[in-house]
Amino acid sequence: TQAQVNNYFYLDWNINVPTSNTEWIGSTSTAGGKVGYRFFPFNQTERISLGVDFSWTTLYEYAPEETFYYPDGALTTDYFKYLFNNSLVLSGQYYFPLASERIFPYAGIGLGANWNRYRLYYNIYTEEETDVGFLARPEVGVLARFGSRRSLGAKVAMHFDYSTNQSENYQYSAFSALGFQVGILLMNRY
Repeated sequence: TQAQVNNYFYLDWNINVPTSNTEWIGSTSTAGGKVGYRFFPFNQTERISLGVDFSWTTLYEYAPEETFYYPDGALTTDYFKYLFNNSLVLSGQYYFPLASERIFPYAGIGLGANWNRYRLYYNIYTEEETDVGFLARPEVGVLARFGSRRSLGAKVAMHFDYSTNQSENYQYSAFSALGFQVGILLMNRY
């Protein structure tokens, strides 16, 4: 049934829940997306695809007024904590066989780079740190065509990001998040 699909593009809404250092930012973020491309290199099996993904997420939290003491004075302010997360991965997927021309469950893994920018906003002042690390992203999901002969479809997936990004100032020894994706896809056929 999958022999008709050669490759596909997708655009997802990416919802993320941080699982590391949730004392600094622990709120779920709905401000994210993911775009990707997959192709099937082995025409005989059509159960394996390879591809590339780019994703972005903005995690943020408001912190109420607090006083910070320094050797030469003190600062009292409320502030916003932001973590801007971007990733680029190469990925592979295995599609499980079903007796359907419209539903394609899969499991896969992506390996690549993760870029984090940690930022504090207090009134007109900002404090910032950036770091790049290695990223591993296992993922499970389902692709569904809107019709057996249609190229347009939907994608629902769940992934776990684990990266080696570190920040001494913001107490991250690594960065991890659980993500949920809902999106659209365009399948190209032979």
